[in-house]
Amino acid sequence: MTARDGRQRDDRDRDDGGRETRREGEAAHAHAQYERDKAENLLQRARRTSDPEEADRLREQGERLKERSEGALREEHEPWPDDLHERYPG
Repeated sequence: MTARDGRQRDDRDRDDGGRETRREGEAAHAHAQYERDKAENLLQRARRTSDPEEADRLREQGERLKERSEGALREEHEPWPDDLHERYPG
């Protein structure tokens, strides 16, 4: 696909039938990493708190967020056309 200014845009098919640009893919990955870190923080807070109800709430939030973010991070993506993923002999 070509952008309005004539430059080549990297994009690929998304599951919803649309197109995902490289920048969107990288942003989604960064967001998933952020959410994973946030989940770890919630789980640490749950271990430190002395209030059992708050600990349960924080643990539940953290586990849900961690599961969702790790699922996004595990998704296998095809390399972009200009990525250098060649295997060298040796």
